[in-house]
Amino acid sequence: MTPAELEQRLLKFTREKLAAREVAPLITVDTRLFEDRVIDSLKVLELIAFVQSVLGRKIPDKHIVLANFRSIATIARVFTNGDPVASRPRSRSGPRPLSGRAFRRSDSGSPVTELIRRGVMQLTPEGGLIVRGAVAALVDHFDATVREWALDLGACEESFATAIPVATLERAGFVSAFPEKLIWNGESARPPAVCYHHYPSFSDMTLGDRGSIVTAVGRCYRNEHDPMSPHPEERLAAFTMREIIAVGNDRLVERLRRGMMDRVSLWLNELRLDGFIETATDPFFTSEGRGRRLMQQLLPLKYELRLRVATDGRSIAAASFNNHEQHFGRAFSIRLPSGDYAHSGCVAFGWERWVIAFVNQHGPNEANWPLALESTNVAALV
Repeated sequence: MTPAELEQRLLKFTREKLAAREVAPLITVDTRLFEDRVIDSLKVLELIAFVQSVLGRKIPDKHIVLANFRSIATIARVFTNGDPVASRPRSRSGPRPLSGRAFRRSDSGSPVTELIRRGVMQLTPEGGLIVRGAVAALVDHFDATVREWALDLGACEESFATAIPVATLERAGFVSAFPEKLIWNGESARPPAVCYHHYPSFSDMTLGDRGSIVTAVGRCYRNEHDPMSPHPEERLAAFTMREIIAVGNDRLVERLRRGMMDRVSLWLNELRLDGFIETATDPFFTSEGRGRRLMQQLLPLKYELRLRVATDGRSIAAASFNNHEQHFGRAFSIRLPSGDYAHSGCVAFGWERWVIAFVNQHGPNEANWPLALESTNVAALV
């Protein structure tokens, strides 16, 4: 089969089977299939299956990368000429580690260990973390900064309950995907993330053209804490999360995600924090299984901020920048004026992990921290 023949068959298939009705006539062989969101994770398997059936051979997963699938013309040229690009180890973007940084350590271990010994930070039997004094003020400072960013974007601030109906988590796909992580609260459950509270408010509705951006801070709970691990404070059962959540078209979601990554990159420099942003596997979903994994290879749907917590380079995930595509739009039947399902995305910050990384990098003495804080007596994060 020639590239031109494969192009025409792919163009017809994409217009008739994959693309939304209103954009199908506009698609050409040079249209960017993934970057322009013509195809999502529910359609990527159909596209790959069609290409394989026409070619009469399987396409290895390592060849399912954006360089080989950017457009119909690209697919036709690459796979008929037999010279596809193979995937590489996942790349990092964002701020590089700061050179020459030395982590401050006390005689008793890491700075966080020292503050736990002093009682400034305290692990609870339930797997939460209590912080006091300057460390509590640090949490307040971090949260106030991101809240202002959200308000600058036009977000409304929301407040959510400390429990969530199990039916909501079932509809969102969390119960089937991660039943072992669920923490029960009587007949309901503890929320595993802030954003799960938000989508039911638009259930079976059609959004306006501008979509919606909200922000909220809340307690989240996951059955992941191991008190016998070497660093039990780094993976808690109860933790504090600030999220900025967008529901609308794909452009709104990507503006939020990219804009927040830019702000966080600059913020790390201001805080003199050693960290990096990299692509990561999206933990929200498993219902699309292989389709989402392949979509992640083609166009990253999740970026993760990792902050250094040890002198050996060990890091922890402290923020995530997520594009859910139409997962929650379909799950809760949220539509756009065009009739398509809405896209959604969120940016999430885990404040306990920010505090742990900040203290381990700058030491337990607040006089050495690169910002002045107004200390508070007690802030309990339990």
